[in-house]
Amino acid sequence: MEDSIDKSRILYKGDMMAAMFYIMTGMILFVFSAGLYYFNISQGFQYLSIGFFLFFIYCTGKGLLMYYVSRKRWLFYEGLHHLDLTTIKQEIEYTHFRIEKKQTNRRIYVYALVFFCTSAFVGIFSVYKPIIMGTSIPIALISGIELSIGMLTEFRLREYYRILLKHQSWYK
Repeated sequence: MEDSIDKSRILYKGDMMAAMFYIMTGMILFVFSAGLYYFNISQGFQYLSIGFFLFFIYCTGKGLLMYYVSRKRWLFYEGLHHLDLTTIKQEIEYTHFRIEKKQTNRRIYVYALVFFCTSAFVGIFSVYKPIIMGTSIPIALISGIELSIGMLTEFRLREYYRILLKHQSWYK
Protein backbone atom coordinates (compact mmCIF):
# COMPACT_ATOMS: atom_id res chain seq x y z
CA MET A 1 0.00 0.00 0.00
CA GLU A 2 2.93 2.32 0.58
CA ASP A 3 3.64 2.07 -3.13
CA SER A 4 0.24 3.53 -4.07
CA ILE A 5 0.66 6.43 -1.65
CA ASP A 6 3.99 7.19 -3.29
CA LYS A 7 2.33 7.00 -6.73
CA SER A 8 -0.35 9.43 -5.55
CA ARG A 9 2.25 11.83 -4.26
CA ILE A 10 4.22 11.58 -7.50
CA LEU A 11 1.10 12.16 -9.63
CA TYR A 12 0.11 15.31 -7.79
CA LYS A 13 3.72 16.51 -7.70
CA GLY A 14 3.70 16.13 -11.51
CA ASP A 15 0.45 18.09 -11.66
CA MET A 16 2.11 20.88 -9.68
CA MET A 17 4.97 20.86 -12.19
CA ALA A 18 2.47 21.10 -15.07
CA ALA A 19 0.86 24.04 -13.27
CA MET A 20 4.24 25.75 -13.01
CA PHE A 21 4.70 25.18 -16.75
CA TYR A 22 1.40 26.97 -17.39
CA ILE A 23 2.48 29.87 -15.20
CA MET A 24 5.83 30.04 -17.00
CA THR A 25 4.06 29.95 -20.38
CA GLY A 26 1.82 32.76 -19.19
CA MET A 27 4.85 34.85 -18.27
CA ILE A 28 6.44 34.22 -21.67
CA LEU A 29 3.19 35.24 -23.37
CA PHE A 30 3.17 38.41 -21.28
CA VAL A 31 6.70 39.27 -22.41
CA PHE A 32 5.71 38.68 -26.05
CA SER A 33 2.55 40.72 -25.56
CA ALA A 34 4.41 43.63 -24.02
CA GLY A 35 7.13 43.50 -26.67
CA LEU A 36 4.66 43.41 -29.54
CA TYR A 37 2.62 46.21 -27.99
CA TYR A 38 5.72 48.34 -27.39
CA PHE A 39 7.14 47.76 -30.89
CA ASN A 40 3.76 48.14 -32.56
CA ILE A 41 4.87 48.08 -36.20
CA SER A 42 1.49 47.28 -37.73
CA GLN A 43 -2.11 46.59 -36.88
CA GLY A 44 -1.44 42.83 -36.95
CA PHE A 45 1.08 43.16 -34.12
CA GLN A 46 -1.49 45.07 -32.10
CA TYR A 47 -4.06 42.25 -32.47
CA LEU A 48 -1.39 39.67 -31.76
CA SER A 49 -0.34 41.48 -28.58
CA ILE A 50 -3.95 41.60 -27.38
CA GLY A 51 -4.36 37.87 -28.07
CA PHE A 52 -1.14 37.04 -26.25
CA PHE A 53 -2.19 39.19 -23.30
CA LEU A 54 -5.54 37.43 -23.02
CA PHE A 55 -3.84 34.05 -23.11
CA PHE A 56 -1.32 35.28 -20.52
CA ILE A 57 -4.29 35.80 -18.20
CA TYR A 58 -5.71 32.39 -19.13
CA CYS A 59 -2.44 30.46 -18.66
CA THR A 60 -1.54 32.19 -15.42
CA GLY A 61 -5.02 31.70 -13.97
CA LYS A 62 -5.16 28.07 -15.02
CA GLY A 63 -1.69 27.44 -13.65
CA LEU A 64 -2.51 29.01 -10.29
CA LEU A 65 -5.76 27.07 -9.99
CA MET A 66 -4.06 23.79 -10.99
CA TYR A 67 -1.28 24.42 -8.50
CA TYR A 68 -3.75 25.11 -5.70
CA VAL A 69 -5.81 21.95 -6.34
CA SER A 70 -2.78 19.71 -6.90
CA ARG A 71 -0.96 20.99 -3.84
CA LYS A 72 -4.05 20.48 -1.71
CA ARG A 73 -4.34 16.85 -2.82
CA TRP A 74 -0.56 16.33 -2.54
CA LEU A 75 -0.61 17.59 1.07
CA PHE A 76 -3.51 15.23 1.79
CA TYR A 77 -1.45 12.26 0.63
CA GLU A 78 1.65 13.53 2.42
CA GLY A 79 -0.29 13.23 5.68
CA LEU A 80 -1.48 9.68 5.04
CA HIS A 81 0.48 6.62 6.08
CA HIS A 82 -1.64 4.03 4.26
CA LEU A 83 -4.58 3.96 1.86
CA ASP A 84 -7.87 2.37 2.84
CA LEU A 85 -10.52 1.06 0.48
CA THR A 86 -12.72 4.19 0.59
CA THR A 87 -9.81 6.48 -0.27
CA ILE A 88 -8.83 4.24 -3.16
CA LYS A 89 -12.42 4.20 -4.46
CA GLN A 90 -12.66 7.99 -4.25
CA GLU A 91 -9.34 8.36 -6.02
CA ILE A 92 -10.43 5.91 -8.74
CA GLU A 93 -13.61 7.93 -9.35
CA TYR A 94 -11.72 11.22 -9.45
CA THR A 95 -9.03 9.84 -11.75
CA HIS A 96 -11.62 8.32 -14.07
CA PHE A 97 -13.39 11.69 -14.25
CA ARG A 98 -10.11 13.40 -15.12
CA ILE A 99 -9.32 10.88 -17.86
CA GLU A 100 -12.75 11.33 -19.45
CA LYS A 101 -12.37 15.10 -19.30
CA LYS A 102 -8.93 14.90 -20.94
CA GLN A 103 -10.34 12.77 -23.78
CA THR A 104 -13.12 15.27 -24.48
CA ASN A 105 -10.74 18.22 -24.33
CA ARG A 106 -8.27 16.48 -26.63
CA ARG A 107 -10.83 16.33 -29.45
CA ILE A 108 -11.71 19.99 -28.97
CA TYR A 109 -8.05 21.06 -29.02
CA VAL A 110 -7.32 19.04 -32.16
CA TYR A 111 -10.26 20.63 -33.98
CA ALA A 112 -9.28 24.10 -32.78
CA LEU A 113 -5.65 23.56 -33.76
CA VAL A 114 -6.54 22.44 -37.27
CA PHE A 115 -9.11 25.18 -37.79
CA PHE A 116 -7.01 28.07 -36.51
CA CYS A 117 -3.79 26.94 -38.22
CA THR A 118 -5.74 26.76 -41.46
CA SER A 119 -7.35 30.15 -40.88
CA ALA A 120 -3.95 31.70 -40.07
CA PHE A 121 -2.59 30.34 -43.34
CA VAL A 122 -5.62 31.57 -45.30
CA GLY A 123 -5.29 34.92 -43.54
CA ILE A 124 -1.96 35.48 -45.27
CA PHE A 125 -3.81 35.90 -48.56
CA SER A 126 -6.73 37.88 -47.18
CA VAL A 127 -7.41 41.59 -47.10
CA TYR A 128 -8.12 41.21 -43.38
CA LYS A 129 -4.69 39.73 -42.69
CA PRO A 130 -4.04 41.58 -39.37
CA ILE A 131 -7.25 40.55 -37.66
CA ILE A 132 -7.32 36.97 -38.96
CA MET A 133 -3.68 36.19 -38.20
CA GLY A 134 -3.64 38.23 -34.99
CA THR A 135 -6.43 36.16 -33.54
CA SER A 136 -5.70 32.76 -35.11
CA ILE A 137 -2.03 32.48 -34.13
CA PRO A 138 -2.51 32.82 -30.34
CA ILE A 139 -5.47 30.43 -30.35
CA ALA A 140 -3.56 27.84 -32.38
CA LEU A 141 -0.55 28.23 -30.08
CA ILE A 142 -2.57 27.73 -26.91
CA SER A 143 -4.50 24.82 -28.45
CA GLY A 144 -1.21 23.11 -29.27
CA ILE A 145 0.15 23.68 -25.78
CA GLU A 146 -3.07 22.44 -24.17
CA LEU A 147 -3.12 19.39 -26.44
CA SER A 148 0.46 18.38 -25.63
CA ILE A 149 0.24 18.97 -21.87
CA GLY A 150 -3.16 17.27 -21.78
CA MET A 151 -1.84 14.18 -23.54
CA LEU A 152 1.14 13.91 -21.20
CA THR A 153 -1.16 14.26 -18.20
CA GLU A 154 -3.57 11.70 -19.64
CA PHE A 155 -0.76 9.16 -20.05
CA ARG A 156 0.22 9.64 -16.41
CA LEU A 157 -3.41 9.41 -15.29
CA ARG A 158 -4.00 6.17 -17.19
CA GLU A 159 -1.00 4.50 -15.55
CA TYR A 160 -2.07 5.79 -12.13
CA TYR A 161 -5.63 4.53 -12.76
CA ARG A 162 -4.29 1.08 -13.62
CA ILE A 163 -2.26 1.01 -10.39
CA LEU A 164 -5.27 2.09 -8.32
CA LEU A 165 -7.44 -0.64 -9.83
CA LYS A 166 -4.73 -3.21 -9.03
CA HIS A 167 -4.58 -2.02 -5.41
CA GLN A 168 -8.36 -2.07 -5.15
CA SER A 169 -8.43 -5.70 -6.28
CA TRP A 170 -6.05 -6.58 -3.41
CA TYR A 171 -8.78 -5.64 -0.93
CA LYS A 172 -11.29 -8.04 -2.47
